[in-house]
Amino acid sequence: MKAPKVLFAYCKELGRSLSISEARAEYFAIDQEKRKRFSFSCSDQSCGVLISGVNYHVKAEDGVKFREAHYRSPHPHNPACEWVQFTDDVGQNESVLKSGNDHQGGKARLKLSDYINSFDPLIESSDSKESSDTKQSTSVNLSNDSSRNVGSSANRRWNRYTRTNQLQRLIDSWQETKKKLSFDEQMALTLNIVNLGEVYQHRYITHINKGIPNEYHGVIYGGGRLVKRYGRGFLFQFFDKCDNKPISIYVNKDVMNKGKFGHYVDEILSMDNVRYFQLFLLNPTRTERVNNKKQTVVELEITHLRQLAIYYELNSNTLDESSIGNDGCKPI
Repeated sequence: MKAPKVLFAYCKELGRSLSISEARAEYFAIDQEKRKRFSFSCSDQSCGVLISGVNYHVKAEDGVKFREAHYRSPHPHNPACEWVQFTDDVGQNESVLKSGNDHQGGKARLKLSDYINSFDPLIESSDSKESSDTKQSTSVNLSNDSSRNVGSSANRRWNRYTRTNQLQRLIDSWQETKKKLSFDEQMALTLNIVNLGEVYQHRYITHINKGIPNEYHGVIYGGGRLVKRYGRGFLFQFFDKCDNKPISIYVNKDVMNKGKFGHYVDEILSMDNVRYFQLFLLNPTRTERVNNKKQTVVELEITHLRQLAIYYELNSNTLDESSIGNDGCKPI
């Protein structure tokens, strides 16, 4: 029997079920000298087999060196396991993974390690609220889900797993599409954005040189360099410009102190021999000012780390310059 696709697993050390993206944030929130790999098992309590977590314990690189974090099933699951049922559902009917009228996207998503067809961009100010929402959405055992007995559609049944409010998880999946999907498949992918509706993914996640904000007030990204650390805060300068104006973002220590993701960001920004960083920002605030050189500059601001995802690439003598692509990433 084909190994089932597992999107969430139970972590013994944390005492809850979570996505692999959340597992990475939790892992890097632990002091480095105390870190040990987590022990995972199937989130379905009636199954409970050992699950392997892959690549969550390493920091995510950008571009061709990106390695997707994912769960792997080295042992057979109980035939009644929710993940066996999920895998059967998506294998027999890829509409489970569609976001709406996305006829090609469901099949394309089958090639990915994670299945995301819905994104909630709402930014909560309370970290405890964020945590409780995550627990509520990920710890429900479908064996006790009464909706299965009232004829709910498969895609609604699995929406708790294919919908996310975590930007890093969404962008990890986006990074994987760049590696595994054809150009036409990438262009066909859509997302259901909460309170907005169905949009093409490539129009919701756009490079900064295409405008800030983009048409959906979604995710913008670009490569750049770390200018300076201010305690836990940092100033970042993008390589590309918008409307021929330099772009920077300052993330203050108060934002960095919100939630556990700041520890992961800290470790990436503290790395040596970095060629460039790639920042993804969810609907940042844009302001303009004239600096002391009489130059108009664009300054971006976020209020929560849920608005940020970060990747990096190390300097390498063997790196092919053509691998940088046309996203404006160049050596620091």
